[in-house]
Amino acid sequence: MELWAEETIRACRCQPSVTKISSSPTSLPVKVGEENGRPLSTRERKITPSPTREKGGRDRSEEMEAFPQWIIISIVVIVLSKAAVLLAKRFGLPTATAQLLLGILLGPSLLNLLRSPILLGTWGSPSPGPLHNLLKILAEIGLIQLMFLAGLQTDWHELKKMLKPVFLVGASGFVLTAIPVVIITHSFVDRWAEALAVGAIMTPSGFGISVFNLNEMRFLGSPSASVVLGSGVLGGVLAILLMIGSQAMNYSAAYGGFKMIIAVSWFLGKLIMFFAIAYFLTSRFLRLTAKANFQKRPNQMLIGYLLLVASLYAWAAMHFGSFAAVCVASLGGALLGTSHPGMKGKIEGGLGSILASIPVGVFFVVFGMEMNLTGSERYMIFLIVLIAAVIGTKLIGCRIATNQVIETSYDRSWIMFGALSQGEMGMLIATYLFSRGVVNPVSFNVAMIVVVGLTMLTPVLMKVALVEGRRSKTIAVLSITKRETKVMDKDSRYA
Repeated sequence: MELWAEETIRACRCQPSVTKISSSPTSLPVKVGEENGRPLSTRERKITPSPTREKGGRDRSEEMEAFPQWIIISIVVIVLSKAAVLLAKRFGLPTATAQLLLGILLGPSLLNLLRSPILLGTWGSPSPGPLHNLLKILAEIGLIQLMFLAGLQTDWHELKKMLKPVFLVGASGFVLTAIPVVIITHSFVDRWAEALAVGAIMTPSGFGISVFNLNEMRFLGSPSASVVLGSGVLGGVLAILLMIGSQAMNYSAAYGGFKMIIAVSWFLGKLIMFFAIAYFLTSRFLRLTAKANFQKRPNQMLIGYLLLVASLYAWAAMHFGSFAAVCVASLGGALLGTSHPGMKGKIEGGLGSILASIPVGVFFVVFGMEMNLTGSERYMIFLIVLIAAVIGTKLIGCRIATNQVIETSYDRSWIMFGALSQGEMGMLIATYLFSRGVVNPVSFNVAMIVVVGLTMLTPVLMKVALVEGRRSKTIAVLSITKRETKVMDKDSRYA
């Protein structure tokens, strides 16, 4: 695991080296096989590196021979992600669960296909090879699609009607999860900044992945689904604030409290200003297209709007982090869905095609690769205690919050299971804090095991609860029908 951690840190923090070139006017070109004009001996030629050989000792001809290999591996990953969808339908499993499981098998836990990690959400960090570059780009595109469709498909009018249970579930789940997780983590890592960081990773609920799962179950527009999604949005915002708090504490320990206050105020001010600009630009674009009657040319309008959202996404990812970028993608989808509801079906159909859905499948596979079980026996106690704390506190918090506002036990249990996973927001917060040195490799690996595991398990529990709830409702309706039939039979006999 130490090798994996070292490669991860190197991928996040390495800087490009600068080679100094002599500008002396006396320097003359030297022929290959000569040194300062003197021919090299046979022994010296063997020692002298070839000009086609790079610093790491790999010849460019070897790279040309290995060039088709990364293309083949990329195609294999894409085909396997599609095969996982077919197997999920065959065995009645959620698609996200099957693709995450595939990523775990291909990742460092078993096959270690890539040999070094892909950290999603770390824009601008160098990659060790073209295979990593391609898979990371496809996964990032899939994440944009996932969050954009989440904002587009969510019924925001229904969510507004459920504000009270949304606030209760989101706030209680966040508070009751954050406090025990921070205390438990501090007992293992002995740093409050890192304990707060792990608390920020464990508290959110995935919004984009939850919409993906609910849409697959055909349960997206229900009141219970609105509570799950609304609490996920609220929990994500609170988790980002806790993440900023952990980073501020880490900054304060190095530079002092006064500089920390200035840095945090400047960061929050820029972040708020950015979202205000993003909201203004997207809403203004949609109003102008409505006035210009772009309904006659919807393709041009849609392409322009998607380019605007993609530009804002890249801006947020480079200057703030992917946690802000996914919020921009969701905001863009939400504004488009509320202002142009007729475009929903066309966009969903286009992005749901076999070719366009490839990036989303690659995203789930790469997300699964983030789990690293190698050497986990050395921190197994921390892992078990953290998993138990996260599951127990989230279930208890949702149970307390839904006890008064949700009537049926079926809906309460369904909401409890839906709020379990941290999803994409937990993963992005983890990679952001790890790349900035707030979280050490052990805490990062433990957190990613919990995040990937719960994200994979949650849709299975939701599907089981949905099936059981529908079965109980069917049994209740049949019993009522039988009673009414018996009463009618008695009445007809007396008549």
